[in-house]
Amino acid sequence: MERKTWKREKLRPTQPFFVLDSTEFLQESYRQMGISHFYQLKKTQGMPLATIPDACIDFLFSFEKDGTMTALVRGTSLMFRRDLLPEATDIFGVRFMPGTHPAGLSLKLHDLIGLRLPLRDCLPESFDFDGLARQKTFVTRVRFFLKEYAKLYHLQKEPDPFGKEALFDAVCELIYQTDGQIRISELSEHTSYTDRYIRKVFQEEMGFPPKTFCNILRFQRAIEFINYGYEEKTADWMTALGYYDQAQCVRDFRKYLGMTPNRYRKLVRASSYEQRATYAHDLGLRI
Repeated sequence: MERKTWKREKLRPTQPFFVLDSTEFLQESYRQMGISHFYQLKKTQGMPLATIPDACIDFLFSFEKDGTMTALVRGTSLMFRRDLLPEATDIFGVRFMPGTHPAGLSLKLHDLIGLRLPLRDCLPESFDFDGLARQKTFVTRVRFFLKEYAKLYHLQKEPDPFGKEALFDAVCELIYQTDGQIRISELSEHTSYTDRYIRKVFQEEMGFPPKTFCNILRFQRAIEFINYGYEEKTADWMTALGYYDQAQCVRDFRKYLGMTPNRYRKLVRASSYEQRATYAHDLGLRI
């Protein structure tokens, strides 16, 4: 049996209840054009999905039996919620990297905190929603979405290298690469902007301070530790993620997940999380 240990791989921002609440779950990493990964899930009609903070934007497409499709854009929440797409049964999703503003999206990240809005109202009319609605499989949905999204992505203008957008992107990347283990003073050193200005720009773009972004990414990495059964002792990975002590970690879990790390660990073990969160390449699919 292969021993699982923590490797310094890029964080995959996750919504664990998309896996735990589904009857079937499929995902595939992408890591291009600001996209973290694609996923598809089947669930029981009438049961809403639960969400946790991830600092990400999701595009969600719900496919109905009559051939219609509902499209939503989901902004990050700042607490545990269970109210997403209760009537949906077949959902295809695109999760963008933490802090990434999707190409073509007319709203800013801070406009979407805690909200779910019709995506057709937020993307250009050129995006072929009807064509996506006709796609029946995970792979064809991914390929069709990428074809349409690439058009929007390549129309984007490069941000002013000394503007607010470029600074925000640089700060997000620094925080992401360190799993949130970076001080504002260090961000200032890396970017040559003052602490105060960094906080101001980040608040304007994201809707919350960089410290909150750090805390969410650290929490997301802790969730990943538990989901995939890394064998390090709890105290070891808590220290590795920059928690001062167990109490601080427990506070984050209660705030963002509504339960302790130990209770969450029991939940994912009882539900066989790792076996349920299937990767497309494990099924022989190539995107």
